[in-house]
Amino acid sequence: MINKNNSRSIVLLFGLSLSFAVQAMTIEVHGNSIYATGRIGDEFVKFKEVLAQPSIERVVLVNSPGGDLWAGMQVGNLIREKGVKTVIAGYCMSACSIMFMGGKERSFSDAFRPTQTYIGIHGPHDTYTKSVLPAKAVQILYFMEKSMGERFNAEVMKMALYHMDDAGAMLKVYDAKRLPKRVAYHCRSSKTLRKNCTDIPDQDALTLGIVTTNDFTAIDLPVGFRKPPNVVGRELNQPLADSDEYFRDLSAKQCTTDGCRKLIADFVGYKENKALAVPIGAAGLGIAGNQDSETDAFSRAIRFCNHVKDRPARLCETQIVNGFDVRDLYLSAVAMHIEVLTALSVPPEKYYANEEYGGVMVSVNGLRTQNLSDIPPQHIDGIKTFSTQELASALKSTQAPVLIDVINIDDAIPSALTLLFGGLAHDDPTKELDYEARFSELLKLLSPDTNNAIVFYSKKRDWHAANAALRAKKLGYAHVGWYRGGLNSWKAANLPVATPIVRAVVQ
Repeated sequence: MINKNNSRSIVLLFGLSLSFAVQAMTIEVHGNSIYATGRIGDEFVKFKEVLAQPSIERVVLVNSPGGDLWAGMQVGNLIREKGVKTVIAGYCMSACSIMFMGGKERSFSDAFRPTQTYIGIHGPHDTYTKSVLPAKAVQILYFMEKSMGERFNAEVMKMALYHMDDAGAMLKVYDAKRLPKRVAYHCRSSKTLRKNCTDIPDQDALTLGIVTTNDFTAIDLPVGFRKPPNVVGRELNQPLADSDEYFRDLSAKQCTTDGCRKLIADFVGYKENKALAVPIGAAGLGIAGNQDSETDAFSRAIRFCNHVKDRPARLCETQIVNGFDVRDLYLSAVAMHIEVLTALSVPPEKYYANEEYGGVMVSVNGLRTQNLSDIPPQHIDGIKTFSTQELASALKSTQAPVLIDVINIDDAIPSALTLLFGGLAHDDPTKELDYEARFSELLKLLSPDTNNAIVFYSKKRDWHAANAALRAKKLGYAHVGWYRGGLNSWKAANLPVATPIVRAVVQ
């Protein structure tokens, strides 16, 4: 019981990660296994060549968002004809799920954390219009039924393939062996909040026939398929030299209570991914452990350090991520911002990447709490809208504004300070009140003079920067602006970026 809580021009895509450039998977043969990762393009010929090798026994699909439906179907059939096993390492979505379902024996692997290991299934949509094409889902349904056999659940599979409001609709099913409490669920749209998706509590990957066993397969990924550990877009390459000495010094410098010293002891015992942050010029610390990624640990440690119950907010810097020392990261980032800003040139055009378009009919009646990826209006009363050219010119001026990035974690516009997750808003009044207090305290630390001009930006044309600008105006900042195009438009103008300076995390 479900509870509510053959055309080359057709592709399967996940969420809003749209890319229409011709791309190809990385495919390598190691021993008896084929390893494939990335977006699926025209992979049929390559897979046909490698699957023809008599020693091949399995295909390992590593973190693929899907891609071309035709290729996915053809490769899935090749895998089925060969009679080899298929294994998912990480996520396998859209056309990748079809390739996976061609395996005679199918399983998840332990190559990535359980929360990062899942299959995503949905129907096709048109490459250019992005409209869903339910009539084209018949071939996928037939392919899935043939693979799943007697475990084929028509209700669930038809929901996945036909109940689509847009191309971001998805049925997600996780590794039940390592994550038994994670319920499979279906969302009709990329904009559907998780709470409004349809849970499937009485089914898992095995009972649905997606895998043939709930036992995971141990996988040692080839070097080229392993993502180097990194935070803020920079590779972690400086191991902590003497951990015992570091933690002794940390305890002596940062701790005045047994509770603080216990946090250090807890941190040492935490599972990866873990990080430790300290406030700037103050005692105390913040720790995070057992996170999904190094970046999650990095930002969560700062968040816990920023916000301590019954104490004012403070700016913090992460010092340790897993076994790596990142204390030099901030100094090098600041130096990089200065260098890049000095070399910045004002671009010849005013607008880039269609930043000036869209959102004309949208009115602003306050903060946006849902569908923050929607295109915002072109103008907001009382808030200056900056074009790419105008922002670059302002940053080069003698009275440059304070620039605040509210979402990006890998790259930043030069001179920007990061107020991570600073563009959110909540329907729940209690959550909203708490969030607003944290936002206010951190923004005043980043930009204490409310008479200085302040400009917010996000990744693209969305509501994150608009929300933050509206909050700043409410807090009494006299000259509030927003860069509507965000980092995407900045990069489209071929303007330089720098390492994010993350000292403040709102949520």
